[in-house]
Amino acid sequence: MPVHITIEPTTACNAKCPVCETGANVLGRAQGNLGFEHFKRVMDEVAPYTNTLLFYFMGEPFLNKSSYDMIRYAKEKGIYVATSTNGDFVDPQRLVDCGVDLVYFQIGGMTQKTHETYRVASHLDKILPNLGAAIAAKRQKYGSRLEGEEYRRAAPEIAVGLIVMKHNEHEIPEFLDWGNRIGADRVNIVPPVVRTVAQGRQLLPNDSKFWVYDYDAFQSDGVLEPKPSHHNDCTLIWNSTVITWNGDVVPCCRDPRGKFVMGNVFETPLKQIWNNKKYRAFRKRILTNQSSVGICRLCTEFTPMIPK
Repeated sequence: MPVHITIEPTTACNAKCPVCETGANVLGRAQGNLGFEHFKRVMDEVAPYTNTLLFYFMGEPFLNKSSYDMIRYAKEKGIYVATSTNGDFVDPQRLVDCGVDLVYFQIGGMTQKTHETYRVASHLDKILPNLGAAIAAKRQKYGSRLEGEEYRRAAPEIAVGLIVMKHNEHEIPEFLDWGNRIGADRVNIVPPVVRTVAQGRQLLPNDSKFWVYDYDAFQSDGVLEPKPSHHNDCTLIWNSTVITWNGDVVPCCRDPRGKFVMGNVFETPLKQIWNNKKYRAFRKRILTNQSSVGICRLCTEFTPMIPK
């Protein structure tokens, strides 16, 4: 059974990021919000074998009004919960109080102009106060100690990431200095992802060390392919899965449009879906003919964030 589960609280998002299928309005599947009762049913089932929940997918998680209660419920089941947010709608106190283990605030620039180049309808004048208030609420609740295993287990990690692109890469030194000064637990440069060569030419940074794609192939041949590329291998489909807001199970986060639905957890227990005919056939296809699986073509899931 999967030890890592991604669940989609909502498909709603305010940011309108042009690369994202939600932001570009090309998701192509039913949109909505995950209900709290449905969430509890899923957590009750997966808790015996799941240790990590990624609480986000194709939307801004905190636009679901039950998000904090969902996180708290998962934590009560003994599951590690990580989430990522654009920060516009976070309630700082509820975020700290819900017990989340890790929350990433990801921004698009150090000024509103650079930020909204990618985070089109997002606002730093909302995000930065929310982030600062979350850090303050954490310190007030858990003290100002930044050392000690007990503290690390109890207090949420509050991280900041800069999605580095051509229009904001000059802001990296300022971002790293700022992130450390405000007391973030992690300060990361987030390599950008794109879907097309045209998006790559517009958005990918000039410095190739921030690329998750083959720089030489892109520059010489106009080919967009990940580094490293994958050849009939993937560990994710044996230890993790993704559940969309309406209960559909898809193999991984590279399937935002739901092209490979393996079943629905609101209709069938995940235990029965996990090794059904569809799932086994998909895994066999990965092992024997991965190049035919479109969602694998630009997969960059083996490339980590670039630390400070």
